[in-house]
Amino acid sequence: MPNTLAHIGLQIPLTRLGLKEAPLQWVIVGCIIPDIPWIVQRILSTLPGIDQVALKLYTTTQASLAYCLILSLALAMLTRNSRMIFILLATNSLFHLLLDATQIKWENGVHLLVPFSWQITNFNLFWPEHFSSYLLTGIGLLIFIISWQKAVRGGLHLQWPGGSKTLCLVTCLSLYFLSPTLLITGAYETDTRYSKTLSSPQTRTGKEVALDRDRYAVNEHTVESYTGEQFKIANPPATESTILSIRGRFLDEKTIELSAFHVHRPYRNLASYAGLLLALLIWTHSLIHHKFRRNSYRSSP
Repeated sequence: MPNTLAHIGLQIPLTRLGLKEAPLQWVIVGCIIPDIPWIVQRILSTLPGIDQVALKLYTTTQASLAYCLILSLALAMLTRNSRMIFILLATNSLFHLLLDATQIKWENGVHLLVPFSWQITNFNLFWPEHFSSYLLTGIGLLIFIISWQKAVRGGLHLQWPGGSKTLCLVTCLSLYFLSPTLLITGAYETDTRYSKTLSSPQTRTGKEVALDRDRYAVNEHTVESYTGEQFKIANPPATESTILSIRGRFLDEKTIELSAFHVHRPYRNLASYAGLLLALLIWTHSLIHHKFRRNSYRSSP
């Protein structure tokens, strides 16, 4: 999937075509909403005792379009102009998912129709290392540099929610965090993210499997899936990379024969971390600026 800066580099110009004065901070939030489950997953997956399969399916559900819209509505309740902010967040969540779908993902993909269908939407146009990703990353960084001061001086539209908005906020957050647990079984039975295959060693022999951006031990010729299990590669790829996407089939419970592989670079993660850090900094700067300005108004005669 494109990194955070690449999403910002494309989605902010697209948003400004429809709404020239769209608050930069909220557009950035819309660019990030579909990635929030993956950020949380990366943190929680390091904790002991976590069921990695259930966590993966839980966050896969939250990253779907329906749940992005639910979270968008919840966040919009924290603003004065809730309708405008919801439209910004919702459209940018959709832009994000459609942009993700353009990239080649063998194990992963965009779930636009959850909870009605677990069918994956993939256009399979290019890999994350395509030149366009580097171009959009540069544009995203340039947008931050050029727009920072104007964005900080602009309005954030924040407002403490009243009775009806509070009810909507609580309802949406409850749906967002609690209801995905009800869909885990359905996702598992459809073998979403190859979850059923990976967690059923006694029946996996002969089955096809794909793993996305997983750790590859070059010397041991093993790949580690998101479940934490390591699999031997029967026909090791000629690469020194430690991050691979693979497709193949199980020769036995512990061995995979590759039909294809793709080498990834750590650049994407670094660009995403940079984008998330810049998003946090511009929001922090904006909040401090507006708090200082309010205090100045109150203290003026």
